[in-house]
Amino acid sequence: MLEQETERISPIEYLRILRDDYSNEIPEQVLHGPVTNSDRKKFKVRRNWWNGVVGGLGRLRLKGLVPTGLEQEVQDFVDHYSSEEFHSQPLTTAEDIARANEIITKIVGDR
Repeated sequence: MLEQETERISPIEYLRILRDDYSNEIPEQVLHGPVTNSDRKKFKVRRNWWNGVVGGLGRLRLKGLVPTGLEQEVQDFVDHYSSEEFHSQPLTTAEDIARANEIITKIVGDR
């Protein structure tokens, strides 16, 4: 999703798209560069997806849209997933994806 497109939709809808339109699947082959899989599937394991989630949560915080009681959890998530520790781990794990899906669902609700 292009940056201009993300500015036209609400941060809530942007996070919903990131949760629902990208696959939780962890491909056997490490993905690099443009999407090259035959079915053009979009994956949550890609670093740009993580940048989108962290950025979307940041937009929510700036607009004061983080639900009451989730502020610290959102801050902790952003801190961890924008940290050198996360960026230096070799691969995204199923636990990382589950944690992202969980925090997005807490904010935007179920499908």
